[in-house]
Amino acid sequence: MRMFKSWRLGTVLGFPIEINLSFLILLGIVFIGFGGLLGVFVVGLAFASVVLHELGHAVVARMLHVPIAGIELGFFGGAAKMTGIPRRPNHEIAIAIAGPIVSLVLAGIGLGLGLAFHSQWLGLIGWINLVLAGFNLIPALPMDGGRILRAFLAKRTSYVRATDQSITVARFVAVGFAIFGLATGAYQLLLLAPFLWLMGTRERVMARMIQDRYGGYPGGGGGYHAEVLRHDDDDWRGPFGGGGGGMRRFTVVQRNGRVVIEAHD
Repeated sequence: MRMFKSWRLGTVLGFPIEINLSFLILLGIVFIGFGGLLGVFVVGLAFASVVLHELGHAVVARMLHVPIAGIELGFFGGAAKMTGIPRRPNHEIAIAIAGPIVSLVLAGIGLGLGLAFHSQWLGLIGWINLVLAGFNLIPALPMDGGRILRAFLAKRTSYVRATDQSITVARFVAVGFAIFGLATGAYQLLLLAPFLWLMGTRERVMARMIQDRYGGYPGGGGGYHAEVLRHDDDDWRGPFGGGGGGMRRFTVVQRNGRVVIEAHD
């Protein structure tokens, strides 16, 4: 069950943009404790950058035929909500890296124009996007860097094992966030640490659900696939498994706090 309600603000490039109540809570905290309206304005700039970052993911996902339900802004940032999975490791890498690339381009433009026009605000936009790109490339699943790491590992091993290995790295990162947050007073990192840990657990559950129900994903250079072959009612094969039968598609969605895999005939 979702803790906070979301509202749709509109659509950009065909993708619905939603704002979560937790984002409004963040604005309230910033307004009270970190500079009033000026602090809220800076957070607004940051989240505008987050929307563009997530649009980078969403556009590439759409090009690779991975459906996107929309983009949601919340307390910890934004998320492009995929209702399917990439078909191959290289597809996941392309989708995951697209957001940081957009942020790095915006960082270059902002810093360059800031220097050219001696504008602190343009420079601030550049720094915000530079930090956004660097932070998201930390190899902690489900962050962009963690998805890239899993995709590289999935080329050499099973999807489930690649997920487990990526989650192990992510949990070291989560512990590091907690320690750093306590030591420096960076309370957002302190709040992010348990969230990152729980999201890793969800990724592990999802990987096993796919493995158990659809036969898993092939390792090595073949990559993984969002389609499976059905030989008959009791015999499921992977996408390179041979045998007859029809092709089926499935999507992975989250409903009422539960992960659900839906098969489509």
